[in-house]
Amino acid sequence: MLRRIFSVALLTSILASSSAAQAAAAKHAQVELISCVSAVAPGNILTLGVHFILEPGWHIYWINPGDSGQPPSLEWQLPPRFTAGEIQWPRPEKLQSSPTLADYGYHDDVLLMVPIRVPAEKNAARSFDFAVQAKWLICREVCIPDHAQLRLTLPQGVASPNPNTAMLYARTIRLLPRPWPAKWIATAESRKEDFLLTVDFGRPVGRAEFYPLAKAQVENSAAQQVKAIPRGCTISIKKSDLLLKPVSTLRGVILLDGQAFQISANVKAQVALK
Repeated sequence: MLRRIFSVALLTSILASSSAAQAAAAKHAQVELISCVSAVAPGNILTLGVHFILEPGWHIYWINPGDSGQPPSLEWQLPPRFTAGEIQWPRPEKLQSSPTLADYGYHDDVLLMVPIRVPAEKNAARSFDFAVQAKWLICREVCIPDHAQLRLTLPQGVASPNPNTAMLYARTIRLLPRPWPAKWIATAESRKEDFLLTVDFGRPVGRAEFYPLAKAQVENSAAQQVKAIPRGCTISIKKSDLLLKPVSTLRGVILLDGQAFQISANVKAQVALK
């Protein structure tokens, strides 16, 4: 689970880190567009981020929200020839709202980072204006749709780290799922009631959990049965009652002893016993 690492004073400092950025006071949250660097350099990848600071008990959603909800969306307005990439989603929390319903999302605070490609040619402009229309659903006992138009102005110059946001970016980078190592092996077997996911990476695993990218493949609220094996673990993942056709690949995020990895495992049908 994401923890509230920053004090109120530090969060306030981040929100006030640039006079050119404006924090939006939203419903049960504060939201701001922030940068990892203090200036824009030609030819660089500029990482901007939408930072949500949520009131206690409220949450927003991951790219796969689970049994309810919807993920945040970002619509960018950028300087000419600047282009935005996809949201880099930190590993989610499992939000168990009842014995039969579970969602995936974030409590307390989360930074949704997006890479922005900067044109290689030096621009005559002394500064650049960035804007994003953010939309999200924030929930507690009830869910409330909300939105904000967020803006940020950065000068052109040397892309040195922004000291006001460095800790927040570093923490978020640690929460991003890592690419699956080439030497590791992940396979899955489709059985009558569940998928059996097997991970082989050279040592036994004590704790593991799978977060699916696709909806309606697995029963989000069901406990996942983890068994350590000499070179990894197996995870029994209950199939969703809404699953109507065979699954060829299980894609998602897997948490192995506290570290998140991207995973894509080919699914084989169970071999029937004669």
